[in-house]
Amino acid sequence: MPAASGATPFDVAETDRLLTTTRSVRRRLDVERPVPREVVEEALEVAVQAPTANNHQNWRWLVISDAAVKQELAEMIQSSWTFHRNDMWTNAGRRRNDAGARRNYASALALTETIARVPILVIPCVLGRPPDITAINEAWSRRMADKVPEDPGHLVRHGETRASIFYGSIFPAIWSFQLALRSRGLGSTITCLHVPHERQVARMLGIPTGVTQVCMIPVAYTVGTDFRPAERYSAKERTYWERWGT
Repeated sequence: MPAASGATPFDVAETDRLLTTTRSVRRRLDVERPVPREVVEEALEVAVQAPTANNHQNWRWLVISDAAVKQELAEMIQSSWTFHRNDMWTNAGRRRNDAGARRNYASALALTETIARVPILVIPCVLGRPPDITAINEAWSRRMADKVPEDPGHLVRHGETRASIFYGSIFPAIWSFQLALRSRGLGSTITCLHVPHERQVARMLGIPTGVTQVCMIPVAYTVGTDFRPAERYSAKERTYWERWGT
């Protein structure tokens, strides 16, 4: 039945609960409970309904459940973590003594130690390679070189737009995938620690050269479902209207 006049089309309270309690789950992933293939496929069908620039639909999803492959990926991730944690902790400065930073560090560490046992690993990919912002802008400048100075095209920069479109067409789908998992009792997080080994991963998994691996999403049922909203600065404190800083 259609919603009554003036009524919202969804249960706002329940929708908001889903949106505000879908957390990055690392330590509470149930590595012992299998994840059925059909559940992952259902969540991916939800994910691909997300907006995509120019309706390109140029995302691809690689789902990995093979234990041996996950172990190889885990070893690469451990290698990346060794360098990443040193850089992260060195640059953290005073944040090293912050309780939140320490919790986040421990959570990330726990994931690297258990990721080989997580039932499902999903690698979202995009057809093509990330745009070279500088090269695109320089090419446009050369194209505009013979135009009169008053031509508004001199003010245009296409590189930033191309980069925004490239990643902006995959992350809405990634987030929808995570929401669909959460609504089915599963948890997930985004990690990029396999990306430094992108070429090796591509050879191992048969990913074509012209395809970009954006991140990796470990997927599992969660230990408990009592996730709460995170501590965040109020949006009101960090939102400007009409002009920055006002």
